[in-house]
Amino acid sequence: MENRTRPELVMAEVSGAFSSKKDGQLGYKKFQFSLEVTVLPQHFGIIREKRGKMGYIYDPNTVKKSEKFNKVLRNKIADFEFYIESAQVYFRNENPTAEQVKNYLHSITGREKRKPEESFEILYFLESHIKHLENLIGSGRKDEVKENTINSFRNLVPLVKRYQQAKSKLIFENLNEELYRDFWDVSNSIKTGDLEIEGYKSRSKEKFASNTIKAYQNYFILLCKSARKQNIDIPLDLTDANLINSAEKNSSVKTDAFLKEEDILKVMKCKPVSKNMLLAREYIIIASQTGMRLQSMQEAKGRTIELYKNNKDAFYYLHTIQEKTSTECYTPLFLTALEIIKNNNFQFPDFTCITLANLNINIRNVLNLAEIENSSLFSTHNLRSTFVSNLSLLGLSEIVISSVTHPSKKSNTSSVHIYDRRDMLDKAVMFTQEIKKINKTKPSKLYRFS
Repeated sequence: MENRTRPELVMAEVSGAFSSKKDGQLGYKKFQFSLEVTVLPQHFGIIREKRGKMGYIYDPNTVKKSEKFNKVLRNKIADFEFYIESAQVYFRNENPTAEQVKNYLHSITGREKRKPEESFEILYFLESHIKHLENLIGSGRKDEVKENTINSFRNLVPLVKRYQQAKSKLIFENLNEELYRDFWDVSNSIKTGDLEIEGYKSRSKEKFASNTIKAYQNYFILLCKSARKQNIDIPLDLTDANLINSAEKNSSVKTDAFLKEEDILKVMKCKPVSKNMLLAREYIIIASQTGMRLQSMQEAKGRTIELYKNNKDAFYYLHTIQEKTSTECYTPLFLTALEIIKNNNFQFPDFTCITLANLNINIRNVLNLAEIENSSLFSTHNLRSTFVSNLSLLGLSEIVISSVTHPSKKSNTSSVHIYDRRDMLDKAVMFTQEIKKINKTKPSKLYRFS
């Protein structure tokens, strides 16, 4: 002890909360975290035995007595306690591993990453990224994203888990083009059933649609770019446009499928057996009566419907925003869709609480319950085409239908073509008038107003 006359690095030990089992025995892990400050041992603690060795053990009284020699140390201890409190908030209601807490401390202290290979696991980073985006909701920050964007990242989680179950753990440092291509090939093989894994049975023996794979790849690359910003080494060339598949014009029995009016009436009569199936039934009815995309329906969460009334016309409508095309319009509400929204306190239902994959599964479950033919062919996209197809069958022109499905883009330069509320209302009024005309000669049970 008498030879320890130079300042030494101070390490904090974090322990007692990280349980793990080895050979059936419950144990607890610890880790050390550098406070990145040096101090003379005699200004830090008292000599005491710990784990069979003599050393200087932290003693608050000693630190206080030597306060004129260890001001930086006291500041570092205060900072560390703040970081630990932040970690407690971040991992609330969870049981994180010692490594996860250590990595979090490294991230919030802005230190150069000194993580072991496990900390660069793609699944761990993906789940942490999702949690980070969820925490940004309502913050007003520039990097805040919408719920549908977070859902797109969530959709990657089962793909990564299945690949790891079938092959091996995915690590960013190993992610070259060969592994990247293999990830998508294996994902398709699992979906078609050519590659079986325990606990997963594909509902369809078809590969992912090219547009679905493209969407997955876009968000996978975004994830990799986020990892690279945090100085994680990734061999893959993220600037290579060929990493993302080309979109194809889908033309198949699946994409052409739509629900006829009698099918929707069957759906309205069926009684779902779960909360998600009930939500899916509402989605089917509203989407097939408004032509709204999933993104637009999620964006409209909680929005109050409005009433338009003049001497000739009166109808309820919803202000809808089409993020995909950067457009917006007023969508008149047919009776059955209106009834659902009225029962929800005149506010649009919440479809952000279910992932796209889960929603599609429950849409098919509802259609199967309603005994709709070829129910396995349907997804959210088919309900938008259901709206268009049924109105076309009634005799409504493509121009009239497009006024509430493909409105014109706003003009940023011309004051003549300002996309204002009057223009949207005019189109909504025109749409309702045409619907009323058609119902006089070809009555519809669903596509009508009171």
